[in-house]
Amino acid sequence: MHMMTKLMNAFLLVTALFASNVFASQLNSPKQLLESVTADLFVDIASVNAKGDASSQAMADIVEKRLLPHMDIKFVSYKLLGKHIKGLRREQAVSFISAVEHYLTITYAGALMKYTGQKVIFDQAQLVDGDYATVKTQIVDENAPTIDLHFKLRQGKNKQWKVYDIVAEGISLLSAKQKEVLQRISQVGIDEVTQELASK
Repeated sequence: MHMMTKLMNAFLLVTALFASNVFASQLNSPKQLLESVTADLFVDIASVNAKGDASSQAMADIVEKRLLPHMDIKFVSYKLLGKHIKGLRREQAVSFISAVEHYLTITYAGALMKYTGQKVIFDQAQLVDGDYATVKTQIVDENAPTIDLHFKLRQGKNKQWKVYDIVAEGISLLSAKQKEVLQRISQVGIDEVTQELASK
């Protein structure tokens, strides 16, 4: 469990490095996208820190502006639902996707609060297989062991790449969260799980 906590923290810190910029949609390479979208977020973090406004709300605003546009929230939501997507009413699906977006916003806002300048190194190679791609990276912290991470991206119909999963030291965080959500839905139902995610 301790190892999983460390991996999750690494995942949160690295995903917290995403940011958007005006050229992102013009970049065809997943690796170029991931490399290019970090600069604006660093500026935003520095700005709120300089103002002494590094609050959870300030970080949530940064997440909504810089990170969420680069995550395939609908795809992630459907993956989390797994077999429970069958028979789901449209309004339930819409509510669940909204709850997942809220959950991710709160989670990543917390990650930004923990960011202290860890470095991310992108491997020069990338694996592209049709509409899916993998970009290998490492998170380097002077006070902790280096952790290998694989970003999983998916290209939508609009040809834009978005992140849907990160594999940390061989562990898919989407799969890990999916197991938790599926078990919880079996116990209390989709509506209760949606409410739980929305109230985080």
